[in-house]
Amino acid sequence: MRTELWDQFSGLAGVNARVLATVTAHNVDGTSSLTTYDGHQCRAMGQLSGVIPYNVWVQDGRVVEIAPNLQLVELTV
Repeated sequence: MRTELWDQFSGLAGVNARVLATVTAHNVDGTSSLTTYDGHQCRAMGQLSGVIPYNVWVQDGRVVEIAPNLQLVELTV
């Protein structure tokens, strides 16, 4: 028996997960060069107005929105 709550839970880290990244450059082809918090470099479609470097949310290979510029803390439980 599936419930809406389970659907919301399964969507947290599914295929369409959002990734926090820092924009390091805007490219002439309309993409942005990014660095994720764990150091991986990649490109995503889209450019947002901001002073480089700035943080963004990336989903499905597209820059979705500007993310807050907060300190990142990673905890192991």
